[in-house]
Amino acid sequence: MNPDYSFLTTWAECDAAKADVEFELKTFSYRDAGLEITDERASRSKTAGAAALAKKDGEILTAQGQATVVGLTAQQVQDANDKVELLQAQRKQIMKANRTSAGTDRFLATVDAAQIQAQIDVLTTTLASIATRRAQLTS
Repeated sequence: MNPDYSFLTTWAECDAAKADVEFELKTFSYRDAGLEITDERASRSKTAGAAALAKKDGEILTAQGQATVVGLTAQQVQDANDKVELLQAQRKQIMKANRTSAGTDRFLATVDAAQIQAQIDVLTTTLASIATRRAQLTS
């Protein structure tokens, strides 16, 4: 449904409507910028998560190698195995964190972005139509 510009009967009403629509447009533009920042943060988090996972995998391999060194006492072997288990648990936490930054949350963010962009388009068109309506009025 399109707005009914015939409700605007004076320049003053057109000017007031223009100011309100400009403010609303500013609000949606701010939200759009916020979503862009959120998306960028998610991408950076994903990259950081992948790097943390790779680092943790390296630490696990090193610890596994240290656990198999010949000549360790029983206590040293147990300590080394405990360290491997701890590192593997930390790896699972990293994997869990990486999963939460993907999937439906990111999809829904794209839906939000599409809604906001559509609203920005409507408001921009509305501003042009208000200007056209104002030009049609005598005063």
